Amino acid sequence: MFGAKRERALYGILHKLPKIHRYTWIRWGLGIVATLSIAALPVLDILRFDLWGGGHRWLGEPVDTVTAAKAFAFPFLAINVVIVLKSRLFGRYLCGFFCPVGTLSRLVEWARYTDRKGRWRVAGPLTAFLVSCLMAAITFAFWVDWHVFLEGSTMARTLSAAFLGSMALGLFGIVQFMGLRFCRDLCPSGVYFALLGQETINGIEFDETTCTDCGLCDVVCPVDLKPRDMSGGPWRDERGFYSDGMSNFALCLRCGDCVVACEEVGTRGEPTSALNLGALSADARNAQPPCHGASR
Repeated sequence: MFGAKRERALYGILHKLPKIHRYTWIRWGLGIVATLSIAALPVLDILRFDLWGGGHRWLGEPVDTVTAAKAFAFPFLAINVVIVLKSRLFGRYLCGFFCPVGTLSRLVEWARYTDRKGRWRVAGPLTAFLVSCLMAAITFAFWVDWHVFLEGSTMARTLSAAFLGSMALGLFGIVQFMGLRFCRDLCPSGVYFALLGQETINGIEFDETTCTDCGLCDVVCPVDLKPRDMSGGPWRDERGFYSDGMSNFALCLRCGDCVVACEEVGTRGEPTSALNLGALSADARNAQPPCHGASR
């Protein structure tokens, strides 16, 4: 199975790493900063909706629904403009480094093969569940005042509990039972980013002169691409919400897993990697696939 092969490969890489890889530090660092920033909005009353009692806040002051909606709409629109430009030029970095589903899925993968004594096989999913609850709580606090559980009617408390519980269990269910297969096949945001990023100036580039042809990069790719054939290679076939006609660069998450595998194993101690994540050369950007929508 794709997932099992990937996890076994990552387990092998994990035990060869002298230290935590830089991409892991970046991924968790960005995730923590983004989560704390979003959590600060309702906690500090910078921006908070209250769909239960109408106690909306903007910059610490109570406001009406229209004012709160405007305060939310303009930053939201600006952020989406940045996302469109970023995805168009640089591809799906949001999927590879910012997405909480992807980050938690990696934690669960890592836990399955980290400790042969089984300690992390329990603690890893438990940690993922607690983080899922935390993220659900942050989302809930943005839209509903927690006082609903103390002062709300039975119906309000029931709906609020259902809202909170479904978010936590839904997120945990995805990361525990689907993992990065969700990103590969079913994520609607990923499809949106992929459509925007059909042609980018940034991605995975291959240098065949240092490749040992170990094939590990193909095994660890979470979306079933062949990293060495990103430019000019056949495109992946239809998968889930992703139809034929999307280029390899559009589908690539920019997660860097193939680069990690190449750096730590594929080059067999060589100081350079055959795969690199960064700005693409003109040749890589302009190369066309030999057959449109070909199966992998």
